[in-house]
Amino acid sequence: MNPSDDADVPAAGAHRDPLAPWTVTATRIVHQDRWITLRADDCVTVDGHVIAPYYVVGFPDWVVIVATDTDGRAILVRQYRHGMGVTSTELPGGAIEPEDASPAAAALRELREETGYVADAAEVLATLSANPSNHANRFHVVRIRDARRIAEPQDEPSERMLVQAVPLAEAWALACAGGMVQAMHVAALSVAVGSSPLPAREGPGVG
Repeated sequence: MNPSDDADVPAAGAHRDPLAPWTVTATRIVHQDRWITLRADDCVTVDGHVIAPYYVVGFPDWVVIVATDTDGRAILVRQYRHGMGVTSTELPGGAIEPEDASPAAAALRELREETGYVADAAEVLATLSANPSNHANRFHVVRIRDARRIAEPQDEPSERMLVQAVPLAEAWALACAGGMVQAMHVAALSVAVGSSPLPAREGPGVG
């Protein structure tokens, strides 16, 4: 056999795609309620390794809203987050409900509920994953412009919020400096800022 013949002989296992999806041999629901599903899968990789259990967390899909008002200011919220025990500066957002016709519709609803702002249109800029390793859901980055405040935020005992309107560049600087710890929201701001230049005109933030 000459060297050129060797090139035609596949190495052992060469036909296998090392990035092929795992085979699930068994699955069971460990916990499920209206907020979260925890699933345990028994998996076999393409090269035969057993990985069991592998836990997958299921949530509804979410929207994260990059909204600006008629002056171009970003609408932010501050609220207590019990997981880390901190008060967190964030973008508006929340879960897509079954009655929402689309992610854009969910974003318009969430914006009104959480901030009292309304708008005529919403645009989905990107669909991402918080953690594709073990999260089964997605989140949609939604851009809303020319929002108008017509009411107070809806009162929810688990989501008491303070609403702020600040220059978009200021919100972006806050995120880049680590002042916004919600990574999905930093990602959403990054997508929004990358899709259009920051406005040159900046006014003072208001509470």
